[in-house]
Amino acid sequence: MIREMPYISEHLSSLRQEIADLRNLNARFTEKGDHSALDQTALELRTTRLREIKQELSQMLNRPDDPKVWWERSRRAHQSA
Repeated sequence: MIREMPYISEHLSSLRQEIADLRNLNARFTEKGDHSALDQTALELRTTRLREIKQELSQMLNRPDDPKVWWERSRRAHQSA
């Protein structure tokens, strides 16, 4: 399925990089002793974005509500094989 939809692989790679960047920024925040209001707001925004990514990944794992989507994918895969 990944071969049929290369954008998924690219998107996952992009999300992995974004997660790594957010974690690095959060680690720097933790190491820093004194936190300004701006630092705290930035942390909250990063935390929110990490939650959004988690939800997006969870939705990618869910099957579509319409079973025709799965049937059509399966049929195309068997026809091309």
